Amino acid sequence: MDKLRSMEVFMAVVDHGSLSTAATALSLSPSMVSTHLSNLERALGVRLLNRTTRRINLTDEGSIYYSHCRHLLDELADVESLLCGSQVQPRGRLRVDAPSIIGQYLVVPMLDAFRQRYPDIQLDFSDSEQLYDTVESQHDVIIRLGPLGDSSMIARPLGHTPLLTVASPRYLATRQVPQVPEDLRAHDCISYRDTRTGRMHPWSFEQHGHRKTLDLPSNLSITQGCIQIEAALSGQGVMQGMGFYLEEHLRSGALCQILTDWVTDAPTMEMLYPQGRRASRKVHAFVDFMLEHYPAGRPIAAPPRSAI
Repeated sequence: MDKLRSMEVFMAVVDHGSLSTAATALSLSPSMVSTHLSNLERALGVRLLNRTTRRINLTDEGSIYYSHCRHLLDELADVESLLCGSQVQPRGRLRVDAPSIIGQYLVVPMLDAFRQRYPDIQLDFSDSEQLYDTVESQHDVIIRLGPLGDSSMIARPLGHTPLLTVASPRYLATRQVPQVPEDLRAHDCISYRDTRTGRMHPWSFEQHGHRKTLDLPSNLSITQGCIQIEAALSGQGVMQGMGFYLEEHLRSGALCQILTDWVTDAPTMEMLYPQGRRASRKVHAFVDFMLEHYPAGRPIAAPPRSAI
């Protein structure tokens, strides 16, 4: 039991980023937290944390140990829940990571309902455009646009959404409206740049079953969808984005859809989690909740912004 408590203390220090904050969260004194860490490092014979007056960083050994601690404690919580019966709610800290635009429009508006259904799950949400190995990055679930091709993870697809080409009325008032995708070569294009590869995302179009992909010259490249939208709203050019986050701007008239005869589906959106956490009730709770609201095979409709 002492070892388990020390593991919990170690994980809390990593999660909170400081001994004092972890001590407050655990209702322990900072000296007791420090004692737990020292005893744990002594028992293991390795240093888990590099501690300075300003910050705490995991060592390589600490990163490995943290991942295994989380797995072991998750398994223990699942076994306890199983033995106690189905009336026990999923519990524990759940770490979810998604691109900022998906988080802003699809995840965050649903968190209040999720917390009401699962009050014993403490959810840590982070937004990132990167694709990480979820064990190394210390996330339980990541949401990404495919294809990802990582067979080591379980992938659950969410609903589909169209890929729309839009610009502001202010921009279109000064330029000839494109009639075919190739016309965009003469326009100011706001492109999305993939932080994993450093390359611009190609623009995709489809008409009557004929799909084409264009590498368009970019006057402005951006790595976050939220900023890309702001650039389009301010009249800086044409952008292409997923329908669920452009809907409100199209309804309000702040953006206008162009090339309406050349619409294709966006890449598949998937939730991924490691094979080793298949039994985690809190992971399944989140995955099932998201699938309930954005089921695979159906169009995605973003919740009203007032829900945030």
